Amino acid sequence: MKIDPARDFGTRECPACACDVPANSNRCPICGYLFPNPSPARRRFKIAAALIMLALLLALLLL
Repeated sequence: MKIDPARDFGTRECPACACDVPANSNRCPICGYLFPNPSPARRRFKIAAALIMLALLLALLLL
C-alpha cells in the first residue's frame, strides 16, 4: 500500500520523548523510537470487540 506523502495524517505522541510525530511515520525524528506495527490478529481482535459491544448495546436498547 502506497501512502501519499502530501496527505496530512495528523500526529501522534512519541511515548519515549513526548514529541509530536506525523501519524504516517514509523520512527520518531527526535529520539529514534520505532513505533510497532499492529499485527493482523490485534486488528481482528479490535474489530471483534467493537462488534460485540455494538451487539450488547443493541440488546440493551431493545429491552
